[in-house]
Amino acid sequence: MTGGEPTAVRPARGARRWVTAPLVPALVLAVGVLATAGYGHVLTWAVIGALTGYTLSGSV
Repeated sequence: MTGGEPTAVRPARGARRWVTAPLVPALVLAVGVLATAGYGHVLTWAVIGALTGYTLSGSV
């Protein structure tokens, strides 16, 4: 250490601050839930079919 002045912390830019805000992931998740709400029965059977295939393939 040379004992000089500490470097100043630069403020985050507007876009970076918006992307890293805690509200953004919650909004993305909420939009995803609403988009898939109408396809719940299809997604349920898809997951059950995938798990059944995984089990029957001997991977378990």
